[in-house]
Amino acid sequence: MALHADDAAAAQQIDIDETINRLKSKSGVESVTVLTKDGRVIRSTAAPEQSEIQGKLLSRLVRDAAEIVEELEAQDELSFLRIRTKRHEIMLALDHSYLLVIVQSPQKE
Repeated sequence: MALHADDAAAAQQIDIDETINRLKSKSGVESVTVLTKDGRVIRSTAAPEQSEIQGKLLSRLVRDAAEIVEELEAQDELSFLRIRTKRHEIMLALDHSYLLVIVQSPQKE
């Protein structure tokens, strides 16, 4: 049984790595980070200290935004959040267990 669980974990890790590499190859993408819901870094292309800061702050932001969405409409839930500043665009995709963070340079329009 343990071997089967190890195989599943290894396959999941490969999927995560493939997804990160695919996203990182897109034009303008500066970093890709996978976090647990509570903000712990699972994988990141950003510097370790930057990843830790992102994990702490963005998981708190997502928690707050999810609560607001639920208060506005009890049958709805937050699945994606996009923040655009002058210097960066931060995209947050939520799963039941994970949070995917993509930081990119905003496209000039």
